[in-house]
Amino acid sequence: MRHAAWLSLVVLSACNENLSHAQPPMDRFFYPGGVALTTVASPSPAASGNQALLVVSANFDLHYDRQEGATLLSVDPGLYDEATGSGSLGRTDGDLLKFGPGAQLGSYAGPVAVADAVTCPSQAGSPEAFVASRYTRKLYRFPIGAGGEVSPCTLGKLCQFDLDPELLDPAPVGLACRADGRRKSLFVGYLRSPNIGTIGAGTAWLSEFDVDNLGAQPRTFALAPGPVSDMAYDAQADRLYAVGRFAGLTAPLYILDLPACSSADKDDATAPCPGPRLQTVDLFSALAGAELVGIALSNPQPGLPRRAYIAVRTYDEGYAISTRSRPPFDVGGALMVVDLDEDLVGQPLARVRAVIPIGLGAGAVRVLPVRPGLADLVVVPSSGDGTISIYDDEAGAVVRVVSLDEASGAPEAGRTPYGTAVQDQGSEALVYIASFRDWTVSVLRVSIADPTSADLVRYPAGTSLQGKPVRIGRQQQ
Repeated sequence: MRHAAWLSLVVLSACNENLSHAQPPMDRFFYPGGVALTTVASPSPAASGNQALLVVSANFDLHYDRQEGATLLSVDPGLYDEATGSGSLGRTDGDLLKFGPGAQLGSYAGPVAVADAVTCPSQAGSPEAFVASRYTRKLYRFPIGAGGEVSPCTLGKLCQFDLDPELLDPAPVGLACRADGRRKSLFVGYLRSPNIGTIGAGTAWLSEFDVDNLGAQPRTFALAPGPVSDMAYDAQADRLYAVGRFAGLTAPLYILDLPACSSADKDDATAPCPGPRLQTVDLFSALAGAELVGIALSNPQPGLPRRAYIAVRTYDEGYAISTRSRPPFDVGGALMVVDLDEDLVGQPLARVRAVIPIGLGAGAVRVLPVRPGLADLVVVPSSGDGTISIYDDEAGAVVRVVSLDEASGAPEAGRTPYGTAVQDQGSEALVYIASFRDWTVSVLRVSIADPTSADLVRYPAGTSLQGKPVRIGRQQQ
């Protein structure tokens, strides 16, 4: 099966009757499914910089405790320096330089969203990380300390929040914050849903939490057929874009206009905010057999159009028609480039500009830092064939593919690359790529001026591993 591993975890829960209650390891990654970066306010003397890399380990095989078998670790992402003992990348025996002990959460955990000064300008206090567990069906909140440490979740009612009891497999999390503070929402999507009242099975649902009042009951609402697999927020328009998985022969792009809402906007501070205005655009006609799995928005720049970059897995349309189900294999992968605009009355428009072939199992999409006056650079890992594609929207083409090791035939970025996070270093970007099956994180260095030269960080010449990719974490054999 060519689906990303964390999208098919539910199969194991029905097969594994002898589930362990052992506590998970807190010194290594195991099936990392989500990664994110945040700034460390007061780094320790051993830190290589001011960034913390947050890595979620999913407990995919339920080897550890079901209720708290996944972990969230905060590590120094920098290159290991023997003299100072700083950095995790390439550290001896795959050891990690951790910020704090780490935290546990429910199994089948996946993507992680971080609310900090960059992603949520009105955020008061320390940054916070948010992860959903498909096993416990809860949303977890973890404060991040000044030294980058993740606070364990010891008081359930303050850091664990129940999700809708009728909906299944909460996974994608999306943050929507206005700079003026009139919106601080966290959205959680569900990968499965049964028939609920008059709403059919396989419908997309979202739960919306108020970040400043997570203990309040979330608003949960239905969209249209096609469970949400990923989200992206446009802060300028206060608009949320979401993409839907297979639900018949459709490829839905959901566009939600979010009305400003804070206590200052309401006569009754306890009253719910008005609901979003939804528009659904079906992109199936642009590519038959398309299933939308990942989305990122272009960098806003004066004079350049706003675009969405959507990772697509393609299946056999005839097989789907004959079986009335999603085929268990992919026949291709693509990146859709979608122009975003508005009509004369402000209604959103979406038009597919290009469909770019990429590797099998296309997954999380990330846009690299802005190139003033130029269109974006986009990175997409493909979990099926283990490749990493760099698309240059200025050239309208994939300009670099990190693929297989010539000697071993193994993916250079590790087996089943999926979760990604981007660090802006000015003239270059570092892309942290979690390998689900190898239990490591690789780092791709991309020159903003010359993306064709992009390559993984490698061991230098003269060393026993020269030319081999340097990794964070202990590799699974």
